[in-house]
Formats: sequence, structure tokens, C-alpha cells
Amino acid sequence: MQWPIEHDQPLVSVIIPNYNHAHYVSDAINSVLAQEYRNYEIIVVDDGSTDNSREVVTTFGEPVQYIYQENAGLSAARNTGITSSKGSLIGVLDADDMYEPDCFGTLVPALQDNPDADGIYCGYQFVDHANNLLPQIEARPVAHDTLYDALLDGNVFVPESILLRRYVYDNVGLFDESLRACEDWDVWLRVTKQYKIMHSSKILTRHRILPRSMSTDPLRMLTGRLAVLKKHVGDEPAGSGSSVAHRAYGRAYLGSCVEYLQHGNQDRAYECFQEMANVSPGLLTELDTFYQLGCGDQPKGSMGDLASLHVTRYSVPFIMMMRRLFADAGTGKDVRRLERAASAKAYCALGMLAYGTRTFRESRWFFTRAVFSDPTYLFNGDLFSRWVKSLMTPTVVDFLKNVRQWFAV
Repeated sequence: MQWPIEHDQPLVSVIIPNYNHAHYVSDAINSVLAQEYRNYEIIVVDDGSTDNSREVVTTFGEPVQYIYQENAGLSAARNTGITSSKGSLIGVLDADDMYEPDCFGTLVPALQDNPDADGIYCGYQFVDHANNLLPQIEARPVAHDTLYDALLDGNVFVPESILLRRYVYDNVGLFDESLRACEDWDVWLRVTKQYKIMHSSKILTRHRILPRSMSTDPLRMLTGRLAVLKKHVGDEPAGSGSSVAHRAYGRAYLGSCVEYLQHGNQDRAYECFQEMANVSPGLLTELDTFYQLGCGDQPKGSMGDLASLHVTRYSVPFIMMMRRLFADAGTGKDVRRLERAASAKAYCALGMLAYGTRTFRESRWFFTRAVFSDPTYLFNGDLFSRWVKSLMTPTVVDFLKNVRQWFAV
């Protein structure tokens, strides 16, 4: 079903920056043309492409405005598109990503029903280069008044998942053209610090993972993260602590640690892990830290997918990295004091992940190690319940599940 254009329907300007993505940009454009909501404009900004992008884009004719500029970077291309647009709502769609057909038909009415909201974001699904669905989905709801703090922990948005009212860009400014990575994170931090951004739990966009793309370069991403944080929370603290700045920098190093693990670079991963611990030791006492590290050998697009998670295989380098941290002379005293607590959290996280993959023998071993590291885990009801269940064979577990379902009926 397509919406007829009515006078009270706001114009959505879709900005598509493109650099040598002739093979993918048609998918992006077609995803806009397929929208059930019809009041939109499409602006493709070609940032000095050397492939046949011009030919591909211009074949669409009148529905697509094509702007060519000398290569100036992704931020500059987005900014050119925004300043050339006419809509009261602005979406930024990278040339290799896509909207689902009901994206605008869902998000625009939600904004119309909530005039006090300044923008809206939705969930997104990862896809591979051929647009095949990958297991990873991001759709975490965050209250608007805590969204800024949540984003300081790391960027969970992708550009195509956010629709903003034009005045938001007018007031907070456009994309920082000095940044060569994480420039979108910088904008979202500026936006959420000042404006109310609501959430739709629906999965309405597709985020494509391409080999050798900017977002898969760990060093470039780390450099970008540190540059953005310097703008928002100041210089990296000289010592360890628990302030907002300490935590933000620690989480930045954690994100880069995971990316280096995904690339199989254990040494650089360890360096980022140690930086994380030294700047924000408290992260060593959070389960989420070790959940991320426990999935560290899974590629982007599959993070957290239990069907492809090999906890046993990865636990060896993971545990070795932990031991190296506490034996390293470069590790701070504040970190060393947390060795037992951090070890307990790490083993607990590995136990939970192993339990989720139904490798119960390994799960029992990890849970037991967690208790050895911190005996108070014996009194953790959830952990104790999972440990007991891990003593059973998969056949027994399935039988008990069936029995429970029978009684539920």
C-alpha cells in the first residue's frame, strides 16, 4: 500500500552520500522509492566517485537529485545534501544501506503524534554485501532523558536509523568535516544532549557490512572515538577513576578491543583492554564488559549470535588476556585490586554464554571457576540455578521443559 500525498504530510529529505558505491547505491535509492509514505525527496551527493556512480544514479531520472562535488569526505557530502534539501524531516542514508518499505510510514506518523519529540530512531538489521540477513539486530529502547549518557558508552545508532526535524541540524550544527570516523556519533551526542529523541522498536532499516569499509578499520575507529570524546568530555584523564570522562574513554577502548579481536589482532586487542582497565577499572566489575569480550571472535553482524558462538575456542585467548593484564607491570594498582572480582565476572559471563550455547560441561567449569574467584557467587540464585541445570544432560533439560509445558496447558 502507498500513501497518497496530503498537504499535512511533512516532506522527508533523504540524503545519500556516495563515494564509489555504484554497485550498491541503486539498492539505497530503490529502498526510498519503495516507501509506502510518498512525500519525500532524494538527494544523492557524489563525493568525487571514480567509478560509474554518475551513470547509475542518473538512470533514475527526475525522482533523484544528483549533486557532484570534488572528494571532501563523508561529512562534507552529508552536509552538502542537508543544506540543499527542502524537507522539514531529514534522513541520512549511506549509499550501501537501505530502508524497509514501511520505514517512513511508521516513523513520520509517530512524530506527528508526538509534536514535542524532535526526532525518532528505530531498530536495524545487519545484512551482508549481497543483502542477505545476518543474525545481529539492534533495537534497544532507551528513555530520551538517559539517551545522551547511554551514547557516551558507545554509539549504538547507524545513520539510516534516525529521522530528525530540520531545526535540530540548524541548531546543533552539521557533521564535523574534520572527523574521518565516528562523525555521526558526534552529531548524535550533540543532538541527544539538547533534544528529545523518541524510539520505535520496529526494525525499519538495513545496515550493510562490507569488507574493508571504514567501520571495519579498528585503528581508524579508535582514532575517531578518541577525537569525539575529546570534544564532548575533554582530554583523556591521566589516571584511573570513575567519572563520566573515565567511563567514556574506558568504553571507547573496550569497543576497539572487541574490533581488534574480530580482526584477530590479539596484541592490539590487549593494549586496548589494558587502556580500558587503567582508565576505568570499574568496567572490570561489569558483566557487560565480559559479554562483549566473550563474543569477541564473532564478526560484526553476528555479535551475540549463540548459534555461531564458540565459547570454548575463544575462552582460551580471553582468559590468557585476563591473566596477562594482572601480571603486566603496566597495569595500575587500582586494577590489580580488582583481580578476583574481575575474574569472577569474566568466568560468570563465559559460563552464561556457554550455557546459552548448550555446552553444559564448559558452562559448569566456568561457573565453578567464578565461585573459586568469589565464593559469594554461591549465594547468587540465578547463577546457582544455571549451575544446577548445567549438571543435567541436554536430553534431561529438554524433558523437563516439555513437562513444564504440559503442566502449563
